Amino acid sequence: MKIQIWGCRGSIPRPNPEMARYGGNTPCIEVIASSTQHTNDGRIGDNGDGDDGHRIILDLGSGAFDLGQKILGDMFEQKKGVEQKEQYDEFLKFCDGSAEDEKLEQMEKEQLKDKGSEDPESAKPCVKRPKFGGSILITHTHWDHIQGLPFFVPLYLPQFEWTIYGPRGVAKSLQELLSGQMQHDYFPVRLGDMASQPKYVGLSEDVKQGFWLGDEEASTSIKVTSKYLNHSVLTLGYKLEEFSQTPQANTSSNTRKRATRGVSMAYITDHEPFDHSLAKGGFVASSFKDNTYPQQTLSADQSHTEFFHNVDILLHDCQYLFSEYSRESATPKEYWGHSTVEYVVEVAFYANVKQLLLFHHDPQRNDDQMDGLLKYARAIHEELEDKYAGRMATGNDGDEERVLMKIDAAKEGDIYVLDPFVFMEGDDVDVDDRNVLDADISLPNDPSACNNSDKTSVLLGLYQTEAGPICDGLKSCENAFDVKVFKTSNDILQYAREKEPSVIVLDEHLFGCSGLQVCEEIRSDMGAWGEHVSVLVIASAKDSNSQDDCSPEAKEQHNAERLNLEDYIQGSFSTSYLLTRIQVAVLRMPLRWQRAPLSSREPERLAILESTGLLDSEPEERFDRITRLCSTMFNVPISLLSLVDKDRQYFKSNVGLPGAVETPRDHAFCAHAILEDGIMVVPDALQDARFADNPLVAGAPDIRFYAGCPINVSNPNEGTDGNAKMPIGTLCIIDDKPRDLRSEELQALKDFGAMMEQEIDNFSQSSKSPDWAKMLASARSVTEEHLAKNN
Repeated sequence: MKIQIWGCRGSIPRPNPEMARYGGNTPCIEVIASSTQHTNDGRIGDNGDGDDGHRIILDLGSGAFDLGQKILGDMFEQKKGVEQKEQYDEFLKFCDGSAEDEKLEQMEKEQLKDKGSEDPESAKPCVKRPKFGGSILITHTHWDHIQGLPFFVPLYLPQFEWTIYGPRGVAKSLQELLSGQMQHDYFPVRLGDMASQPKYVGLSEDVKQGFWLGDEEASTSIKVTSKYLNHSVLTLGYKLEEFSQTPQANTSSNTRKRATRGVSMAYITDHEPFDHSLAKGGFVASSFKDNTYPQQTLSADQSHTEFFHNVDILLHDCQYLFSEYSRESATPKEYWGHSTVEYVVEVAFYANVKQLLLFHHDPQRNDDQMDGLLKYARAIHEELEDKYAGRMATGNDGDEERVLMKIDAAKEGDIYVLDPFVFMEGDDVDVDDRNVLDADISLPNDPSACNNSDKTSVLLGLYQTEAGPICDGLKSCENAFDVKVFKTSNDILQYAREKEPSVIVLDEHLFGCSGLQVCEEIRSDMGAWGEHVSVLVIASAKDSNSQDDCSPEAKEQHNAERLNLEDYIQGSFSTSYLLTRIQVAVLRMPLRWQRAPLSSREPERLAILESTGLLDSEPEERFDRITRLCSTMFNVPISLLSLVDKDRQYFKSNVGLPGAVETPRDHAFCAHAILEDGIMVVPDALQDARFADNPLVAGAPDIRFYAGCPINVSNPNEGTDGNAKMPIGTLCIIDDKPRDLRSEELQALKDFGAMMEQEIDNFSQSSKSPDWAKMLASARSVTEEHLAKNN
């Protein structure tokens, strides 16, 4: 794996003589897979034709311009080599002088012409032409990471094949986001004018399974995993691991034997500590004090560190010093989405990184200041080694091989080489059951690869569920879906057998049959495709008179296990939830959006909520006063009194969401919060599997932080005892930046919640108190009648 840095400056390009040594271009990294191939006798050696392996580009900042020129030069050199080889073959024929050969060549030309080929080039000797292109991994769409895209010339040439990966949005597709800077008002050429016609693949966080990039019959393959970072927009960090592989003996030549160990690099740019107090250092000390690493439940910063544990090279955002970041600075950088050198050195040391490259240099930092920053980083590392090296050697399971970390600052033009073939000895290999030619290595998550059509096919077998909104939503989202709707089992099975759609959605009850029976026939009678196709079943409404003793949860688990369902969707759900569920099924990614389960006393809770009279009532100052105070005290843009109804959350009081009255219940964080005994805090929704794909996180209002205090109200039928209270909603605070609450802030939110409960009690009592105006009018009528009689 060869890694070359084409841009490492952050925020804005700086073509400044004082920054010439470290470079002024914004982020762009080129990674080339090892260029060796297997020989016929199974040995590993250079491929002999000078071709490099698969090319991966990390971000397209301004450094991408120079990289594009270099790639063009490589292409012309390779084409020149192929043309020279063709000319040499012709020369050998000429020297041989065989008239018979000339006759055979003429016959081949005539045969090609008979087959309809009029291209004279097709009559030339068959020479394997090199492929040009590769994979582009975009971390996020801030301009300093994509501003080189419009000037990356290889995207405009049809000889190239590119696949562009990046964070998958819900409101906008990756392609739409990238096209923003190329709109007519800003740039003369549009994204759609690129002759290479790149493919676009949206990604979510995937730290385990990942996907593979590489060329067929190559001697290595690269596994890519991704993790969400803490930045102001949706941002992914990437880890690339290259493994050597050889053909497996006594099997098809397409089956590979892959090393269990490989070489690795991680690319972490635009990331801020989740716990801002760690920006000044102290991560290692706090981790030993908490004694939580590497347990199953990790803090957000420990989870971040786990992602690049033991990598060979780590490029990590290191834009600031703590003195520049802190609130005491003249221009504080907190919440700007970048790391400090104090934080980065500690997390890299703790993760046992072999080499740390400081990256995303501040645009105001010149070469001499960068030298000072590097010297300071190395001094921090020396202190950590002196204090913790002995404890680290036995701190992580006791058998980890610790290394002395090397620290450098990234410079434009620097090249680093990692050799994966050192791990191809003895028993250090395993048999990978994937077939390289059959597996979709280059586009593992590309929806267009799921079937032979240009559009991803989705089959809707719906009888009880209204299909119209689902069809409209699928046809308008980022993937071009071909949607078919059928109601009967015969039509569904016939279409499934003929077209093999990518995803199937079935009502549990169809016209004259069961959706589960249809699913069972697909699984058992339609071969490998039927065994693995994603199937979602929408459960029918549970019959209150049913004698079925199985709980909904038990039924869901039973059907999911028996039929390998992607999901068994029970209860009410929004169209947006189902659309997201279908999209992640197409992308073969885990759904990071969980609907809150219902409590066992849900009917009683809803009855209490209804009895308060709060639903659909007018805004009132008594409640708005508290939400305004919360917004100010906690310095958050949004504060709500949210009431969780049967299929919605209703905002009785709303600060920060003008015009919003309600959302579907399956969107509601508060539906989860009412199940908690105390305050529910979500420090970063993108890191939480319950909420990361929620539309309120992936789109407006871009929720990253949430804290909700359950609002409990007395059951009028059970008196005022505290045990009789039930949650009807929450007082919640929301921010579009990750954060956490201190213990005193948690107590303050709890106190505000108690104030809100008191106001609700007052509201309920006033709504049930006598109608004094009516009583007065009645008394006046009686009095007048009495006076009239007496007169």
